[in-house]
Amino acid sequence: MLNRFVMIMVGLDGVGKTTLLSTMYHELSRIDNPAGFEVAASEDTHRDLHDAYKKLSTILAQPTFTPTWPLLKGTAGIVERQFEILFKGKKELELVLCDIAGGLVRAKEGNPDFDELKNKLEEAIVIMNVIDGSVLVEGDELLSIQKNDPAQIYKLLLPILRQGKNYLILFVITKCEAWLKNEKTRKQLETAFETQYEMILKLIEGLDNVVGVLIPVKTMGCVEFTRIDSKGEEKEVIFVRKPNLRFKPVDIEQPQRYALAFALVQHNQHRSQWNKFMRWFWNEDVAFQKALTEFAEGRSRSFKIYGNLSLIEVTES
Repeated sequence: MLNRFVMIMVGLDGVGKTTLLSTMYHELSRIDNPAGFEVAASEDTHRDLHDAYKKLSTILAQPTFTPTWPLLKGTAGIVERQFEILFKGKKELELVLCDIAGGLVRAKEGNPDFDELKNKLEEAIVIMNVIDGSVLVEGDELLSIQKNDPAQIYKLLLPILRQGKNYLILFVITKCEAWLKNEKTRKQLETAFETQYEMILKLIEGLDNVVGVLIPVKTMGCVEFTRIDSKGEEKEVIFVRKPNLRFKPVDIEQPQRYALAFALVQHNQHRSQWNKFMRWFWNEDVAFQKALTEFAEGRSRSFKIYGNLSLIEVTES
């Protein structure tokens, strides 16, 4: 039985991985979950993510927005965030979320950290690609390469996804509050993503063992993109604090909901025959499947799906 699952967050420096992770954990921990599942972080993971969220809240309480990257704890190399998934108080599986330094995406062969990154990618069943939405829509080709580099993400994924086991790829777009106001701007965001990530999407569509989900999120809700400034050869993306809006993440728990539902399905499918028999004997399998279906119903159906949809379907049998 598979009882340890690995997730990995990939994305370059400054796309918002730490902000996403801290707000995602905070929102998920607040969900009233009658289904019976609970996410329990290790002491170190809880402390780090809780502290990051408190710092972010302090930043956003100020009338003038200060970029968060100097104030939030950075990631050096690969940090493993440890979680346990409980069902009715009993541990069902361990979840390891690998948070990587953005620079590792472009590290060279032979670099020990890059070799570890490749090993973690091979272990993972959920890969979360965090994407800077402001650069995705408004940036030029050079800025897109600097901040998101979809071609490099493709190179990382190509040998991994062809291994044969089932994968969930979550494309989580951050810094996109300005494009989540109406259907027209949402479509603009989606079109920009599908254009720049065409190679990866074609790869996913050609494989039966992979499904991708596009999830734009509001990590802050009160900070919006305004413009891109040029300073010599450098370009700076400018955001402003909207005084009429409060700090309110939207859909921030959705990536983790999709990831956990996928991991729980894989876990349930790979139970040993003896474990399946005992669960059937005690009628635990019916209760688990019912709870999993209820948990999965909390996923939003508004997101674009690519590849094998059946891999994320959860139905009560």
